[in-house]
Amino acid sequence: MFATTGIIQGNTVLTNDYSLEQYNGRKAIITVLDEEKQFDIISDEKLFAVSNALISQNMEAYKELAK
Repeated sequence: MFATTGIIQGNTVLTNDYSLEQYNGRKAIITVLDEEKQFDIISDEKLFAVSNALISQNMEAYKELAK
């Protein structure tokens, strides 16, 4: 699994991360952050808990991507 940031223009995601080249042609799940909300820095423990919860909620989508 790989994570990076970028911006959306039209239906294209733009990023400056060249390490994405090794994933060329693979399916991806895109999460769009609402920039109107303020974000706080959270501890690693909370981040892992949120990440695990999102993975659990989206397990069916991940299974479809793996096909």
